[in-house]
Amino acid sequence: MHVLFLHAAREWSGTARLFARAARGISERGAKVTLVVTPDSNVHMAVSPRRDPGQPRHTPIPEPFEIIPLSTEGFFFSAARRLRRIFRRWDADAVFVTTDHEHLIAATACWMSRNGSVVRWTPAGQKLDMGLMGRWAARLAKTSYLFASETDRRAASIPKNAIESSVAEIGVDVSTYPTNGGRASAAEGDSAGDGKQTGPLKYIVCVYDPTSRGRAATAIRTVSMLAPRHPNLRLMIVGPGSDDEDLRMQAAALRVLHLVSFLGERDDVINLMRDAHLGWVVADADTGAYGTLDLMALGIPAVASEEGIAQRYIANGISGALYPPDDSATTAATVAGMLLSEDDREMMGKAARTRVAREFPETEMIEGFDRAANNARARGRR
Repeated sequence: MHVLFLHAAREWSGTARLFARAARGISERGAKVTLVVTPDSNVHMAVSPRRDPGQPRHTPIPEPFEIIPLSTEGFFFSAARRLRRIFRRWDADAVFVTTDHEHLIAATACWMSRNGSVVRWTPAGQKLDMGLMGRWAARLAKTSYLFASETDRRAASIPKNAIESSVAEIGVDVSTYPTNGGRASAAEGDSAGDGKQTGPLKYIVCVYDPTSRGRAATAIRTVSMLAPRHPNLRLMIVGPGSDDEDLRMQAAALRVLHLVSFLGERDDVINLMRDAHLGWVVADADTGAYGTLDLMALGIPAVASEEGIAQRYIANGISGALYPPDDSATTAATVAGMLLSEDDREMMGKAARTRVAREFPETEMIEGFDRAANNARARGRR
């Protein structure tokens, strides 16, 4: 079986990480796997080194799947022809995609070759959104739809001519995460020059994506409310777009610019999380799902909005805390309570790690992708 993953986005995201992990898992089960990415993109640079996506860049790992850079810009038919020509013989049984544009390119390549089906992934917590290109692609090639949960699948409007849809719950391998998370950072003597900090610094790592500016503003506002009673509190916002100038202006307006670090896209996020006292997930979709699971697997309790994807993974008051949106006072009280009680925080961290290991294992996720690929293969022969 030959499985193809087509990911055209340039920025590293939870979906890119998901495709890389699924590609590795399926290839280790004996399938031929190819990951097609945009040349010289952040995704290309992230998967090309011999390392585990999501882990520090120096971590050596084998690469059991093929990585091919291919531009998908321009007219979809030209991109489909380029995709088809990179193989001596088009033998792709299943092509995983996410967007309408990717769907149409993959479906056109399958249609021209008279072989293969498309599996369309819908990011966690999102609704299946198909425009004209997506609907036309579904007519060109048999398409299966893959979701991150049963809730997402039930909420979707799936085309009538689709192959049977399925679920692949996002998960992680807890055994690959260190167990010493939630400790004070070694930089506990640095106070950013405010002269008021009287103990070791306490870091909150905030997982960000470009859609979460409003939720990140809540985190900054909460730090401004807690700063007078917690002078050793620091907020680190990390993720694509987190070094945005508008976020800096919000922090400056609240006079906490010296307490907030805007780190942008980093490849050492796991190391940053290890030094955190708390995690704060403002990202959504697959990026938010992975951010939450990473924190919980490290034994670090996380806080997140009740309306975000993180509520799927956090057991409120047991493995973390969920706060009502647009309620800064309640949010600040929740975070302050978690910072003050070290015993409760450690109990939450242990419960979080146990919950991830029990309910969100990576093996189940890979099984879901493998099952979708086999189902598409069985229905895709023309």
